[in-house]
Amino acid sequence: MKFNGYQRENGSVGIRNKVAVLASTGCINELPHLICQGLPRAVPLGHNLSCSHLGEDLERSIWTLSNLSGNPNVYGVVIVGMGCEQISAEKLYENIVAFKKPVELFTLKSEGDWDTVVFKGRGAVQRMIDDTSRLERELVNISELNLGLKCGGSDTTSGLVSNPVAGFVADKIVANGGTTIFTETPEILGAEHILARRAMTKEIGDTILTFAETTENRIKEMGVDLRGSEPTPANIQGGLSTIEEKSLGAIIKAGSSEFKGALKYGQRPESGGSFFMDGPARTAELMVGLSAGGCQIMLFSMGGGLPALLPMLPASPARFPIMPVIKMSGNIDSWRDRTHHLDVYLGDVTEGKETVQQAGERLLNEIIEVASGNKQTLFEKGTYKEPMHIQIDGPSL
Repeated sequence: MKFNGYQRENGSVGIRNKVAVLASTGCINELPHLICQGLPRAVPLGHNLSCSHLGEDLERSIWTLSNLSGNPNVYGVVIVGMGCEQISAEKLYENIVAFKKPVELFTLKSEGDWDTVVFKGRGAVQRMIDDTSRLERELVNISELNLGLKCGGSDTTSGLVSNPVAGFVADKIVANGGTTIFTETPEILGAEHILARRAMTKEIGDTILTFAETTENRIKEMGVDLRGSEPTPANIQGGLSTIEEKSLGAIIKAGSSEFKGALKYGQRPESGGSFFMDGPARTAELMVGLSAGGCQIMLFSMGGGLPALLPMLPASPARFPIMPVIKMSGNIDSWRDRTHHLDVYLGDVTEGKETVQQAGERLLNEIIEVASGNKQTLFEKGTYKEPMHIQIDGPSL
């Protein structure tokens, strides 16, 4: 299996050709938007971080922003900073240079004026866009693909249909040398022992169990019961009764391959295979983690109910600019009422007209079409934007 992608100097393959304008601190999120206005392929990467985070939160912020800029779908990066922030723009610059990408840096401290940063930033972006226009797609093996996996608005059809179809696709990609990253630690609780048994080594399995235990302990420290928020009201309306039931349905989308590693949030795998990434269930934060992990594309398995009425994704920063997302659903009512919000219909499996394997082959073909640039996902066509949300565990000072 092959797709047409953009070969990068560092050996990775992009399926989109974006120029990212990255804010080193959320204090200046307006700058990336001003710089990108009217420039095709330019995407602003503002975020929720500032000088209010310490320790592991600060370290995670730096590696997440660096790895996000290193995503294969990003051709080059323009960093804009203040010059007084905790997340050093210069440190980000060094990390992104290591990805062998074109990168330029402008700060208010060095330029001395807001309008000058905008002017110089736009010039740098335009130069990179001009360079991207000379690049052509090349035929590459699907082993170059890194697929992110996520479900949302889950109902009974999620665990029975759309997640098993996603799992079939995940196994196919891994069997052909590709990479898959499965996440959402709160939604493996009650089933974490099953995932741990699939680990390639005991150490990897123990790390997965530790991720789950840490998440559960953090919830207990707040003096609340997880069952107060999981399953969500939408999940309950869709027929799910317990977090264990929800987790058993959720883990199916990771397929059946051995886990080759257990990643921290925003960490990149060092090779192909199936990986679990520690991370929240909230889509806005999860998508950033997967994109930082190098995923060029993501499958989003939708249930039915009210979340399926959303034009973009539930709890999402809407049109996340780096990573295309394919939305699919096996809920018959969801498709009939909401065709303009979903990319792939899997309800024929629900109705017994198609097998999971047949639907999986069809979904895999959709992935190849999107990865090759022959199709845009509905998610990519949206216009609404928000700053990125990056996971923070500790207090904001």
